[in-house]
Amino acid sequence: MIAIPTMRLGSGPRRWLAAACIALAAIATALAWPVVVRHLVVSRLEGLTHRTVRIDALTVNPFTGRVAVIGLQLFEGDDEALFAAVERFDARVRPLALLRGHLSIADAVLEGPTVRVVRRADDFNISNLFDRSGPGGIALDVTIDRFAVTRGTVTLEDRALREPRTWRSESIEIEARNLSTLRDDGRAVARSVTAGAPASLELTKVRLRPIHLEAVAKTAGLDLGLARLYFPPDAAVVVEQGRASSTLEVVLDAREGVRATATGELADVVLVRPGEREPAAVLPKTALRLSELVYREDALSIGRLELTGSASVRDPSAGR
Repeated sequence: MIAIPTMRLGSGPRRWLAAACIALAAIATALAWPVVVRHLVVSRLEGLTHRTVRIDALTVNPFTGRVAVIGLQLFEGDDEALFAAVERFDARVRPLALLRGHLSIADAVLEGPTVRVVRRADDFNISNLFDRSGPGGIALDVTIDRFAVTRGTVTLEDRALREPRTWRSESIEIEARNLSTLRDDGRAVARSVTAGAPASLELTKVRLRPIHLEAVAKTAGLDLGLARLYFPPDAAVVVEQGRASSTLEVVLDAREGVRATATGELADVVLVRPGEREPAAVLPKTALRLSELVYREDALSIGRLELTGSASVRDPSAGR
């Protein structure tokens, strides 16, 4: 009898089969991951903003923590008008920190964001963003080492006026560092051009939760003639022209409320009566100082308000 050796499936082929299954699972996960993450992001944003959300492309690498969003758009629910958009968002998250309940972001950049705010007769289109009646979630600790905004734009459509107008704040640039719920040394600087006037905002000692910050806001050469649109129809006088520059210093604390001081300067202000062309009053230069303004527990108090300057007033009876 001739013995014929039997063929046995050794451990080598089994290892190859297991490796093939793992590879197929990894490929399937890699293909499904962007779709799943995109669905979760869109669903979450729609729940938070009460708006339709669309994303052109989203890339998430769970191993490196890289996140990239291209073409983010939020639409109003009533007329599908664009509410906000972002050309591109890039971030680098520390994945291991999430295991400790800490959202730690090394770097985040918003490129080309736009926001459209609409003032209606009795509210704004952003009013529902402040509705907190929904269920709360788990509050994670958050740290952002660096956050930047480039080429931002905010428009305000004022439909409550008799003649609707649109105002624009353009060239918005923001650079922020050390924003966190765990520390209070965050800083941020923002600059923009609003209605043709340069404006800046500097934040120091920022803590995200409970909120605390110190802010200095400055505006130079704001056209006061724009204010005449907001005077009531039966106003005795309206602002025809003038320029305003101001500095506002604010301390905001979740426990202590708001404390503020402000200084301002009005230049070449001309007031006229409706239907007349001759100035009713001219204020060449006026200085304003507001100190010790405190808002806490729905109570407002003002320590001191000073207004100094000179004015030339026309006698309304002259020429009669």
